[in-house]
Amino acid sequence: MFITFEGADGVGKTTQMELLRERLEAQGQEVLLTREPGGSPIAEKIRGLLLDRENDMDDMTEAYLYAAARADHVRRVILPALARGCVVLCDRYVDSSLAYQGFGREIGAQAVWEINRQAVGRCMPDRTYLMALGRQEAERRVRARGEMDRMESAGRAFAQRVDEGFALLAQRAPERIMVLDAAQPKEVLARLIAEDVAKLKTCPPDGR
Repeated sequence: MFITFEGADGVGKTTQMELLRERLEAQGQEVLLTREPGGSPIAEKIRGLLLDRENDMDDMTEAYLYAAARADHVRRVILPALARGCVVLCDRYVDSSLAYQGFGREIGAQAVWEINRQAVGRCMPDRTYLMALGRQEAERRVRARGEMDRMESAGRAFAQRVDEGFALLAQRAPERIMVLDAAQPKEVLARLIAEDVAKLKTCPPDGR
């Protein structure tokens, strides 16, 4: 299974990924935890370029860099892990590009998808958990973590467009994207996710 976690910064994606990994490993599953941008050596180097606040770049350059990192991550990490029977849990994937560059940067979701279409190939998540949280609370959590990266410091109007983009993506793909209220206690969220994962069927490798 390939499972992704999406949402604004500060919504608790990492916590829920860790809790799900613990549960699955206790059941005897091999689990790979990974992230985007990043997850492979080349993609991690691209991550540094993307999130460094000193780097001022064109919006299209940003979109192409995310896609380039994703292409390497998919082929070097995600697909090999799925082929050997791993459950892959990924912090962000193509939905983030659609939300952040498509809606946040206002490039357009379709244009961003075309950039990413060959990067992902047929490797799409079996389930995506979209962690939804009020904008003020999300910003409070990000500030509490310390210095913000280039994307986190892009401003409230940008962040609001990203939130709206995620919501629209969930409406367009309800069969894949499950929206969760991230304001709930982490134990409640973990139980909801675990119950849903138990219902999922593993897709065969040739389904990608």
